[in-house]
Amino acid sequence: VLNGQGNTPEITVDTIPGSIWRYSGGGYTVMQKVVEDVSGQALEGYMRDHILRPMGLDASTYQQPLGSKYALNASAAFNGMGEMVEGLWHNYPEQAAAGLWTTPSDLARYCMEIQEIHAGKEDGILKPATIRAMLTKHKGDWGLGPALQKEGDSLLFGHGGKNEGFSNNMLAFAYKGDAMIVMTNADRGVDLMNEIMRAISEVYGWGVSKPRKVTLQPQPMDSLKRFTGKYQLDFQVPDIGDYQIEVSLGDGTLEVFDPNNGERNTLNPLGSTQFIDLESGDEVEISLEGEEPEILFNGRFRFVKLKE
Repeated sequence: VLNGQGNTPEITVDTIPGSIWRYSGGGYTVMQKVVEDVSGQALEGYMRDHILRPMGLDASTYQQPLGSKYALNASAAFNGMGEMVEGLWHNYPEQAAAGLWTTPSDLARYCMEIQEIHAGKEDGILKPATIRAMLTKHKGDWGLGPALQKEGDSLLFGHGGKNEGFSNNMLAFAYKGDAMIVMTNADRGVDLMNEIMRAISEVYGWGVSKPRKVTLQPQPMDSLKRFTGKYQLDFQVPDIGDYQIEVSLGDGTLEVFDPNNGERNTLNPLGSTQFIDLESGDEVEISLEGEEPEILFNGRFRFVKLKE
């Protein structure tokens, strides 16, 4: 994988570490190799002995392929067409980035461990200084590992999980001791998952995600197809240069892939040129006034379609 002999390009250093933020599965694959080289153990063995078992995460493992002990309790994965993934699920040699098998209960135990160390627990799995780094906003509002939201006593940490046929999310308060974890075994489980999390927030008064009603307006596929292609941000990004995204046609939607950070957005039509991502709330307007369509994200970032 590191040498580009898997399904992805080779992992290379193309910018100064610490200068920008990117979501980097490749970075975690490098970390996996470092752990194995330093410890002399395979990653699944090191994580089992030093992290998972000490935290009581007995239903979790980094085994790839999954051993029979865990396979009996594993859910089959379902793709975006609602079809079971061939082989029930995929195996990932990128164990650190994509190889954790776990349960909502075990993830809750993980959140409790982080919260308790942050509150003063001295014999935790990690040092308090490490937890502080995890829960301090760095570039892109990410801590050392988790994504961070809000400030002060309302600080939230979390991370989503997305592999072929699985969609999951975890969100926890750093100070209040609350958390919610929802896991689905479907590529199209995101909408249901987010609806559940919004409901939890509303019932318990957490204020994490206030529901908002929108009316979708389905558009003809030919109308959507004219927006597909590669787009480029209208300014240069330090250490990246030309910042490009790819727009493809979905099931009555536009699918946006950002190869710079691996993120994907599903844009649902609110009109002929207005769209919304039902997961993130991001709004997009597409202008047809120039020679090529232009995409405006949240009224801030303008992308121009590249000529084929």
